[in-house]
Amino acid sequence: MNENVGVAIRDAEISEGGSIEGIMGTYFLDIDDVPIEDFIVAEVEGKIVGVAAVSVKECCEVHSIAVHPTYRGLGIGSKMISRLIEDVSHERLYVRTTSPLFFRKMGFVELPMSEKTSLWQDCCECGRYDNCKQYVLCMVLKEV
Repeated sequence: MNENVGVAIRDAEISEGGSIEGIMGTYFLDIDDVPIEDFIVAEVEGKIVGVAAVSVKECCEVHSIAVHPTYRGLGIGSKMISRLIEDVSHERLYVRTTSPLFFRKMGFVELPMSEKTSLWQDCCECGRYDNCKQYVLCMVLKEV
């Protein structure tokens, strides 16, 4: 595969829940109460090869992003993040991730770990907080 592969980024359809869960499951991710219609998908030759979603609960965050292993390294993840950024109407977009380099390349800036507890209640309650492997990053979308 090369980066010139024709990829279409579009809103997910309800009927695609199984495909979305399949790609997410490849990375042991689940959809955690994010409705299927909140996802976007990356499609190559009629096949869903990537999924991503933004969740707006405690803050506006990239909830999930996953690309089928065969299609990684082709810019599909970057295209999906760009689409999510276009669609977001909030001032900031946050992400908790174990892959900070990918998000830094997209323009996200790393925040201190102390920001986690002010943004996400589940981080306050997590027994692994002191040994957390997730980085917190943010992109300012609109200046206040």
